[in-house]
Amino acid sequence: MYYRNLYIDYNSFYEGFKKPFGAIVTGQEILFRLKATGSDHIEVTLVMAQEGKSEQFLKMAPEGDGFYKVVSTGAEPGLLFYYFIISFSEKLVTHTIYVGAQAPGIGGEAVLRENRWDVVPYQITLHQFVEPAPSWYKDAVFYQIFVDRFYNGHPEGKVLNPKKNSFVYATWEDTPMYIKDCQGSITRWDFFGGNLEGVLKKLDYLQELGIGGIYLNPIFKSRSNHKYDTGDFLAIDEMFGSEEIFQELVLEAQKRGIRIVLDGVFNHVGADSRYFNSFGSYPELGAAQSPDSPYYSWFNFFQYPTDYECWWGVKDLPNVNENNPTYRNFIVGPEGVIEKWTRMGIGGWRLDVADELPDDFIADIRSSMQKANPDTVLLGEVWEDASNKIAYGQRRRYLLGKEIHGTMNYPFKNGVIDYLKGHLKARELYHRLMALKENYPREAFYSALNSLGTHDTKRIFTEISDKEHLKIAVGMLFTFPGVPCIYYGDEAGMKGEADPDNRGPYPWGKEDPEIMEMYRSMIALRKSSPVFVGGELHPFYQENTFGYLRLQGEEASLIIINREPEDVRLVLNDALGLDEVPEQFRHILTGEYHLKAKSFNVYQL
Repeated sequence: MYYRNLYIDYNSFYEGFKKPFGAIVTGQEILFRLKATGSDHIEVTLVMAQEGKSEQFLKMAPEGDGFYKVVSTGAEPGLLFYYFIISFSEKLVTHTIYVGAQAPGIGGEAVLRENRWDVVPYQITLHQFVEPAPSWYKDAVFYQIFVDRFYNGHPEGKVLNPKKNSFVYATWEDTPMYIKDCQGSITRWDFFGGNLEGVLKKLDYLQELGIGGIYLNPIFKSRSNHKYDTGDFLAIDEMFGSEEIFQELVLEAQKRGIRIVLDGVFNHVGADSRYFNSFGSYPELGAAQSPDSPYYSWFNFFQYPTDYECWWGVKDLPNVNENNPTYRNFIVGPEGVIEKWTRMGIGGWRLDVADELPDDFIADIRSSMQKANPDTVLLGEVWEDASNKIAYGQRRRYLLGKEIHGTMNYPFKNGVIDYLKGHLKARELYHRLMALKENYPREAFYSALNSLGTHDTKRIFTEISDKEHLKIAVGMLFTFPGVPCIYYGDEAGMKGEADPDNRGPYPWGKEDPEIMEMYRSMIALRKSSPVFVGGELHPFYQENTFGYLRLQGEEASLIIINREPEDVRLVLNDALGLDEVPEQFRHILTGEYHLKAKSFNVYQL
């Protein structure tokens, strides 16, 4: 790029400009290079600051057609931000320009600014992420199950222990709905009758599908069908079964090479819980019943007992004070909730609303989990780029080394869907996905739980009803870095708008055979080579064609996507983003490819 007669080049995605690439382990050195030519009098200053500290102005030394600087990082993890100041003379006039990123958290090609206050600094994640997620997790294909809607394992289809003031659907084929009052509050919870015995009876199906991990939506005792309103952290909901059935499920899953990950909801409980007990359903004295309750200090009351802090204003979900020592000990202390269930042999935990859990509480959960079983994984529900997330005015530290192994990768899901629906250009998708690769520690990037939909989003076949585009989305799910996760029934072609439509019962015996084959073939593709699990990622684009190379050892796989309704021709050497493909694979770039309309193309080279 040019500014007057000055040529400037910087791109944080390439090690030719910043080495090492991406997130940095604390204490490492970073080599910066910036190209600047066109004037005999050029000075370049690197401006860098760790978040919360003063800026450092570091003069860069001349080198060939540019400038360089080696910087030593400190021992404290956090975010580093940097940009460049360039001063040069032209016709006896000195000019100053500022070189920074395209947008906050989005690196890549530099952008020039004339005003200091318009420059956007680049981000570097400085971390201590040295303990990777367990290998079984990274090798697995996951499957998310909303238990009430998956399968009823009772021999006669009986709904176990139906709850007071609820309704049970007449048939498994019914459409989910809510019964609400005039204020929009749910007055009757609805149930289909799926249970843990049903999951147990479908383990052979999941094993045959190629599943290595099951993420269960909450299973602890509660009033609702979704179980995010925990009533008792130490008891399995009686509609789902018993602790004995759960233990059998864990053991039988392990025999099939499948691990169970539980949903941990530790930011709030149910108003109808052992701890709050608004409706007197439990024998213990709850916090809503008396300030003398042993649980009273767990909650924040504004006007006792009817006005209290709750999750997003939902009175049915009173917030818990995670810094309360008795609550924290109950969850993460010896013989606490985390230890009890982890010792039963589960594969780990997924933390609901991780944004609302204190960082040190998440660290305590991980510590308690790994003391009980070191071969476990901790995942977090984070909807944005987890490296730079700010929640409630605090910069979160999820990926700096002591908290979660990986997050639910909603940025991946949203990017894929927006691209296939024509809302994103290929170049924009490239920058979104490269930003994750650059900002996340490598282990966190490869441990992200990737999905195309969850219980909180529309079904993928509703978002993308064109089966050719759906095949592209599913192909990307199973070939992109991270751990792929199928939301139950997506492989059967289930549709559904937002909650409750996306939580319908699995259509056993009425699966879409074309979509089933689509998922089976893509799972088989992922399992065909370790390159899809741990291979390096080199994405690229040309016009509206997007693709990526996966490279590991001597293996290479090339994925090229044509979302357009007509055939296209791609000369790989003309694509953008492949400048730093290793030398032993550069012969691949000489290829020319003819891509059919709306196609997902894999070349194992």
